[in-house]
Amino acid sequence: GFEPPPSCCVGIRGNVNGDGQENIDISDVTFLVNYMFRGGANPACEDEADLNGDSSVDIADLTGLVSYSFRHGPAPMGCP
Repeated sequence: GFEPPPSCCVGIRGNVNGDGQENIDISDVTFLVNYMFRGGANPACEDEADLNGDSSVDIADLTGLVSYSFRHGPAPMGCP
């Protein structure tokens, strides 16, 4: 059967800026804001930016990232 290619995502989603340490922090929030609203660079791995795993990168992903990073919100979904 068909197997999808492996994802570039590692562990849980949220390392939007693709840092090698797999940190999820303010730099990921800044990267996602720049991508979504300021014409910034695309994330190297779309799966990392799609925090809720619904196959689109949108405001729900950004609010989830802020909630996780600053308000002890739920962890992002695991990588595919």
